[in-house]
Amino acid sequence: MLSKRLYKMKKSPLSARRRQIIVAAVVVCCAALVVFSVTRFSTLKPTNGKKVVDVVQTGDQPVTKALTAYVNADGGLSLREDRNASSKRLALIPNGTKLTVSQELEGWYKVNFESKDGWIAKEYTTLAAPPEDPTKDWKTFAGTGYKIKYQIGWNVQDYGKNDATGMTSVVAFSNQSLPATIPAGSDFIAPIVVNVSAKTADETNKTYAAMSGVTVEPITVAGKTAQKYTFTSPTSNTQVTTIVLPGVSGTLIFSEAGGYIDDLLKMLNTLTIG
Repeated sequence: MLSKRLYKMKKSPLSARRRQIIVAAVVVCCAALVVFSVTRFSTLKPTNGKKVVDVVQTGDQPVTKALTAYVNADGGLSLREDRNASSKRLALIPNGTKLTVSQELEGWYKVNFESKDGWIAKEYTTLAAPPEDPTKDWKTFAGTGYKIKYQIGWNVQDYGKNDATGMTSVVAFSNQSLPATIPAGSDFIAPIVVNVSAKTADETNKTYAAMSGVTVEPITVAGKTAQKYTFTSPTSNTQVTTIVLPGVSGTLIFSEAGGYIDDLLKMLNTLTIG
């Protein structure tokens, strides 16, 4: 009869190593879970007795900015309620307006204009300051159907209607003193004169175009097509430049004599009709 022999099972060194690895991994996972739970709890605990809501943000978010931009759009730039060209327009911001940008996202700037927060299209702005308007401090004269600025230090005299020339309004601008009335029987010459004629622009243009030795050049004034005439006055032998354009209360005739064309053109850049 065979005798039973008891064999004591020996543990495999490989199995023991595996158990150690598994135990270590479990310990690490538990520690990580504890750290995450503590951190999560600290972000959710009340502050000053108020409930804190944990908000998870998704998608692109506006980037905080602190820069100055200027509107670079001739007709002005729309301030929109949202970042969309179809969004409600809150205001129309004039060209050249200086704005402080607080946020930027997807080609849009968030700005404040006239106490309204909104968005403007970045492509219609510039970070470079526009050149300073040389006429910003000039005085404004309101004539018959028009407004125009003139230089500081210049004088203006409104002579009203002139039956001798058929003008419904005569206004003179000068860097010197001007007479209270147009001297009778003389060829009155001021550096710049604005006349309003009851004649149509076509009739007025025909009169100037028929003058001897005149040169004609079309130009744009206040968004309208005008005609510029340069000729020598037959009575004073002075070179004169006259610009004719249609107005709302008659034909506007701007004239300069004695080399004041640059001053006249600067004034015409400030002209508004109506």
